[in-house]
Amino acid sequence: MSQQIPDLPPPPPAARRPVDVPKTHLFAEFKHERPLTTCRIDPTGRYVFAGAEDFGVYRWEIGGTSEAKTVFAGHESWVRSLDFSLDGQWLYTGGYDDHIGVWRTAASGSDVAPERMVKAHKGWVRWVRVSPGGDLLASCGNDNLIRIWRLPDFQLVHELAGHERYPYAADFHPDGRRLASFDLMGVIKEWDLNSGAELRSFRAEFMWGFDQKFRADMGGARDMVFSPNGATLAVAGLTEVTNAFAGVHKPMILLVDWETGEFRQQFKDEKYNGMAWGVRFHPDGFVMGVGAPQGGNQGKVWFFRPGEEAAFHTLQLSHCGRGLDLNPDARLFAVPQFDGLLRVYRMTDEPARV
Repeated sequence: MSQQIPDLPPPPPAARRPVDVPKTHLFAEFKHERPLTTCRIDPTGRYVFAGAEDFGVYRWEIGGTSEAKTVFAGHESWVRSLDFSLDGQWLYTGGYDDHIGVWRTAASGSDVAPERMVKAHKGWVRWVRVSPGGDLLASCGNDNLIRIWRLPDFQLVHELAGHERYPYAADFHPDGRRLASFDLMGVIKEWDLNSGAELRSFRAEFMWGFDQKFRADMGGARDMVFSPNGATLAVAGLTEVTNAFAGVHKPMILLVDWETGEFRQQFKDEKYNGMAWGVRFHPDGFVMGVGAPQGGNQGKVWFFRPGEEAAFHTLQLSHCGRGLDLNPDARLFAVPQFDGLLRVYRMTDEPARV
């Protein structure tokens, strides 16, 4: 493992170097042999993790080398969702093998075994997300259920039933009292975390489609996150489905006014067929999204301001982008790609490391 220590954790917020989006450039690149499925940067900003289609989860030091890779092995299928305890000491992984993995984030050695594997659902675990208070974890499964677990012992607190098709993603409202979820058919639900009751439900049917040729539904959230103040929910997915299996649909990032349930913005790239796989709110007031195109090559990262139809900046990728995450001081972001590259970009005029 590399002993080089990155220039993180970040400086105090007052000293954060302003971002300059048009100057975004590649900062670090890590190579894996198989397509990547997701990524997250840990709360300290030291590590970046990625899932891959070979069922492993991989860790790199952001200030280290591509060769200094730590393998987290224990799942028997793809991992598509990652999250951390608030202090960054624990990593939680949601696998298509029905299990949630629990790992020590900074475990040493080239191969790391899970501290625990929790049988969480009957069917794929599509999503894991830790609550703002750090005491709960939500998971979504192909059994159409959302389960709320007490951390660290994984005592089941609530089993939220109400989605007729499997929920793809969930996120805790920043107030810690509510949860939002989004399913295959574009149904959004809000849940009360004290009682487990469903509070409301509304449909974003334009983020779902039925493929007449293959007789298949296509939809769901590939990523979902609340703004820090809880006023807006962002959902990354698709719209205008023509041929689900050939990837003929449009990427969409939906912004929802959470107080009213109004769909405030449906951001699309009209010249692009594919899927939006990731979304984040940047503290400087803009939204970032990442896309995977039909056919594979030339993924994109979009930077747009709420209320503006067009992106004010677009970054081309070498292949499909399958996720997006910001580091703690929001100067860097990471994108996992289908070609096995995990790329970290810097949004300032500081020189590149690679």
